[in-house]
Amino acid sequence: MRKKRYFQHLYKYDELSNTYLIEVSLDSYDDVYDDWDASPFKKRDIEDEFNDFVVNSSQDIPFNHDIKIVLYLPESKKDEQKEATLISAYKNYYAYALDRLDKRKSILYEKTIFYLLFSVFMLSIGYFFFRGTMTIFSNILHEGIFIGGWVFLWEFFTSIFITRRELHEEYKIFKRLYKANIIFIYINEL
Repeated sequence: MRKKRYFQHLYKYDELSNTYLIEVSLDSYDDVYDDWDASPFKKRDIEDEFNDFVVNSSQDIPFNHDIKIVLYLPESKKDEQKEATLISAYKNYYAYALDRLDKRKSILYEKTIFYLLFSVFMLSIGYFFFRGTMTIFSNILHEGIFIGGWVFLWEFFTSIFITRRELHEEYKIFKRLYKANIIFIYINEL
């Protein structure tokens, strides 16, 4: 028998739907919402602590497994309209987060192109236009142009190989949370 991995000890597995459960105990529906946001509930921001918890839990579970968000509430708080409102607010929050990430990706793409073009421009100037005898001032300018070209080339590679990958990982997490089903389970208060 194969040894269980750490996330298999932390999260319950629903064999019927083949999903891992991210379980959250709440005192009321309002615990999910940001206290400082005065917007209507459907458009309200999600509480940072709730978001951090589900994001961190989602990161624990490998992407080849689906997830469900299970919210435990007291039986006395059961309200189907509030359930629907909470699900709507949850979906709106993560849809907005995905839109923001799309915008950040397009800005990164534009910056990456700029870094590459400006790097090639500066390195070309440094290589082709500073030949022959040089004064101290022109030598400093020459070295500065080369250094600037290499810095922009470094930014290009950082954007391509590091920043883009980080944004892609963040996008996968938020997409997964957006697609996750939300289940409400009500428990009897003693």
